Amino acid sequence: MIAKDKSTRIGLIVTMSQDETWPDSIVNRVKNYLPAVREAVSGLGAQVCDCGEIARTAQAMTAQGESLRRERIHALVIYVGTWTYSNTAVMASIKADVPVIVWANANVETFGIVGGAIVRGALEEVGIRNFMLYGDYKDPRTLAKLKTLCHGIAGATKLRGMTYGEGGGRCMGMLTARIDPSEWMSRFGIDVDNFDQVDVMRRAKLVPEEAARKLLDWMRKEFGGIEVKDDVMLAQARMYLALRELIEEKHYDFIAVKCLPEMPSCYTTFCVAHALLNDSSDDGFGQRQSFVAACEADANGALTMQILNNITGGTTMFTDVLYYDYADNMVRMCNCGSQPTDFAASRKDVTWVSEGLREFDWIMGGACPRYVGKPGRVTIARLSRVKGEYVMLISGGEALKMPLEKIKETNSQQPHVFVRLDCPPDRFVESLRSNHIHVVYGDCRDELLVTCDVLGIRPVVP
Repeated sequence: MIAKDKSTRIGLIVTMSQDETWPDSIVNRVKNYLPAVREAVSGLGAQVCDCGEIARTAQAMTAQGESLRRERIHALVIYVGTWTYSNTAVMASIKADVPVIVWANANVETFGIVGGAIVRGALEEVGIRNFMLYGDYKDPRTLAKLKTLCHGIAGATKLRGMTYGEGGGRCMGMLTARIDPSEWMSRFGIDVDNFDQVDVMRRAKLVPEEAARKLLDWMRKEFGGIEVKDDVMLAQARMYLALRELIEEKHYDFIAVKCLPEMPSCYTTFCVAHALLNDSSDDGFGQRQSFVAACEADANGALTMQILNNITGGTTMFTDVLYYDYADNMVRMCNCGSQPTDFAASRKDVTWVSEGLREFDWIMGGACPRYVGKPGRVTIARLSRVKGEYVMLISGGEALKMPLEKIKETNSQQPHVFVRLDCPPDRFVESLRSNHIHVVYGDCRDELLVTCDVLGIRPVVP
C-alpha cells in the first residue's frame, strides 16, 4: 500500500506518588485527570494511547511504558497530577523509548509543578529528551504548546523504521543531495535502499496499453487540459504505474529518483509520476495520502519533505529557488516539472504541457503540470550540512495570487509558486545552501524547531 498510516500516536501516562498517606479525595482527583487529558490530546489531531488507569508504582509505570512502546507511539506525555517519585517516570520513559512531554497539573490545590519539576530533572539526569509543560488542560495557550510539541516530536520519531528508496546516483554534481546511509540509520533510524532507473523503465514498458490509456483518460477528465502528444503521455503514465508498483513491492516509505540527465534520451521523465505521488488527491485509484517523492536523487530534499509530511500530513513540494525579487521580498519557486498538482487552486487550473528543458537530448519528450500556486500561508524548509553538521533552513511566507502570464518571465512551461517571505530580504539568500527548497501549506515553523531539537539539527531561521 502506498498510502500508509500517517496518524500521530501519543502515549499518555497519568501519575502521582505511591504514598498510602494520600487522602482518597486527592487520589480520585488525579484518576479523573486521565479521561480529561485524553480528551484534550485527542482534540489536537492525535491518536491517544493509554492503559486505562493511572500509574503510581515503579512496576505500574514500567508496565505502562512497555505497553505504550508496543503501540508504536511517537511521543509520550507523562501527566503529573501532584507529587510523584521521579525514578518511576524514568523507568516508564526508558521502556517507551520516545521523547517525553512532562505535563504538570496547574491546579493550585495539587502542586503539580513540584512533581513535574522533579520528573523533568530526573529525565535530564539520565539523558532522556524531554520538554516541560505547565498549564490547565482547558487552557488554549497550553493546548497550543502541547500540539506543537506532539507534532514536532512526531516529525522526528516517525522517521524511525522508514525505508528510503533511491533510483540512480549523484545527479549533475549535486554534493548537497548526497548522504551517508550509515549516518541515516544511526541518527534517524532510516534504512537507505537503492534501485535502478533502468528497472523502472523496464517495468514501464511492460505496463499493458489498456492500463496506461485508462490512466490517461482519467487525467483528461481530471485536469484542465493536456497539450502533450499521446505517445509521450502514455509513456509518462507507464512510468507512474511502474514506479507505483516498485514502491509497493519494495515497501518504500519515501523515495527520490535521479531522472536527469539520462532519462530524456532513454525514454521519458518522471514528472507525472512525481506529481501524482506527492499529491494527496485522487490519483485515478481513489483518494489517497501524499507519498513523498523527490527529484534528482536529492536525499536531503526527500528527508526535508518527509519531515514536513510527518508534521502536517499534507502535500509537500520539491522545487528550485528560481529568482529572488529584493524589491518585493518575493521568491519565485519552480522546478523542471515534478511539482504536485495539489498546489494549484484546483486541478482544472492545471494544464499538462511539453517539458521545456532544451539542454537535454529528448528521444520523445516529457510532460509537466503548468499552473500558479494557490495563495495561502506556507512554511519553507531545507536540510543541509555544514562540515558534517546538519542544519535546517526554516522560513515562513505568504504564497501570492498571480496571473498565469507571470510565469512567462521565467519559464512558461513549468509550475510556479510566488512567495513573499517573512524574513528580511538579505537574510534568506544568505541562508541558502542548496538550489532545492521545500514547501508545505500552513505554518509549522514551531513544530520544525521541536523536530530539530529532537534530531540534533541546528535550525537556521533568517
